[in-house]
Amino acid sequence: MQSDGQPVAVIVNPQSANGKTGRNWSRIQAKLALACPRIDVMQTESAGHTIELSEEAVRSGYSTIIIVGGDGTLNETVNGILSEGAPNTTVTLGLIPQGTGSDFRRTVNLPLSEDEAIGVIDRGETAVLDAMRVVFQDTTGANRTRYALNITSFGMGGAVAERANRSSKPLGGRAAFLTATAITGLGFRGNDVSIQADGGEWRKFRIANVAVGNGQYHGAGMHICPRAIPNDGFLDVTLIEKLSLLEIIRNSRILFNGQIYDHPKIHHSRVKQLAAKSPHTTRIEIDGEPLGQLPLEITVLPTAIRMFVP
Repeated sequence: MQSDGQPVAVIVNPQSANGKTGRNWSRIQAKLALACPRIDVMQTESAGHTIELSEEAVRSGYSTIIIVGGDGTLNETVNGILSEGAPNTTVTLGLIPQGTGSDFRRTVNLPLSEDEAIGVIDRGETAVLDAMRVVFQDTTGANRTRYALNITSFGMGGAVAERANRSSKPLGGRAAFLTATAITGLGFRGNDVSIQADGGEWRKFRIANVAVGNGQYHGAGMHICPRAIPNDGFLDVTLIEKLSLLEIIRNSRILFNGQIYDHPKIHHSRVKQLAAKSPHTTRIEIDGEPLGQLPLEITVLPTAIRMFVP
């Protein structure tokens, strides 16, 4: 990075990690400047602002965009880069993880340490990754399109994400998501959904949750799609049939240890496209953000994003 001399766009979310990023930014900036002497800093001010900033950076001709933030900031940056609806590998994305969950960085083995993450960017090794295009319904009933790099889920996942994101997360992301899961599970009766994979027949299920993953982790470390590979041209689907709260608690360890498919009510498949609908309100979350509800259609977008990786 030091040798090319080109300016680098740096998008900082000072509110990520409960404001810790903003408090630490001057220190991070000084370290980043050693690897990238010419940086142009843009700070996010509200939800959705990162999409605008990254779109602006692409239009301005930056070939490198580095984000300092969490999974939500990463998702918005990806949406800005892919705003034209087509893969964009002329821009390389760097990530200095600062969120309370920081789930996608686990899949690509990106270190949580800011020094090591900056070192990854400085070394300049990259990979071209897939993304997913998600067409869904927002809470007003309007159709929307969003791009995602990590995981889209529906069922309990949407409700849990909404509850967890309302929390101040005083004990960290994992505690917030586990608490939200337990509270949501108390009153959750399952969702009746119909699912179509790769244009095949529609099949009906009563679900606790369905996760469609380009990445492997969500909910601050839940290993929900352990077989997902973010550059294989497929999306991994983890379908969890309706479980009681007692079943969820009793089997909570398999959400983290990579053995989730050992459970008889949990099923795995690989798709390039998945559609889902429900006669009832079924919430969805996209890369940890509760953005709407079914119906939805998810399509893999191969070789969509270039990213600095170890």
